[in-house]
Formats: sequence, structure tokens, C-alpha cells
Amino acid sequence: MSTYAIDNEGIGCGPYLTMTVDASTDKDFSQDDLDDGNAACVISDDNEVGMGSAGDKLFGKVVWVSTDFSPGTTLPATCAVQARGVARFNYDSPAPTVNSMVEVNGAGKVRLATADADIAAGGHLMRGQVIAVDSVNATCDVWLG
Repeated sequence: MSTYAIDNEGIGCGPYLTMTVDASTDKDFSQDDLDDGNAACVISDDNEVGMGSAGDKLFGKVVWVSTDFSPGTTLPATCAVQARGVARFNYDSPAPTVNSMVEVNGAGKVRLATADADIAAGGHLMRGQVIAVDSVNATCDVWLG
């Protein structure tokens, strides 16, 4: 019997959301970040995404950044975000496990969500259920909903 590698990345992802990029120091996204696979984002303001801080709630995956810059900066003005479907993320320690939830690490990766006794009313504190983990490449596939 042959081994069949299942790849669900991108399934159910469209349409993408157009957002602005957080201009806070070390919280913005550049093309280099995306090239390195560090694209996990949080909502940082009205229609704006950034890398957030370690432990923040994952919103989605930045899939491209504009070549137009915010005035007076070298930061991309806008980006496209995948906010549903299956997204592949680089992960950090503690490593996610299948069927667990993830949070951002504050540098564009995800990590295993920490336990929290205060789950917000109406839902789970974190977003993104892990459906596959590749420990060789330190990536995981996450169902965003």
C-alpha cells in the first residue's frame, strides 16, 4: 500500500479580506515575513492586522502584502488575509498537537494555545483547530472556520 500525502492547505479559504497593515514596531508584515512563512495575524485595529503579542487570538493568515507603502514608511499599505478554511502556519514552542487550538507567538507563527479558566462567554477563547502537524518542517494545518 502506498502512502498518500493529504494536503488541505487553502481549502475553503476565499474570499480574502483586504486589510491595512499594523504600523507598530515589529508588528507589521513585510514580503520577507511571508517568504519566511511567518504570516499568522491578529486584528489590531479597525480593518487592520498585525503580528500581535504572544498569546493573542489568531485571526488568520496574511497571504500577500501590497507593493504600495504607507505614506512616509516602507511598510505595505494593505494586505490580503485568509480568515477561513485551512491555513498552513509555521509553529513555535509549545508545538501544536492535532485537535488542539492555537494562538499567535507575536512573530508571525502559531503555538499551542495556553489553558485558560476564563473562557469568554459565547465561545472558545482561541481560534483555529489543528488538523495536521508536520514536525519535520515545523508547520501545522489549522482549520480557521
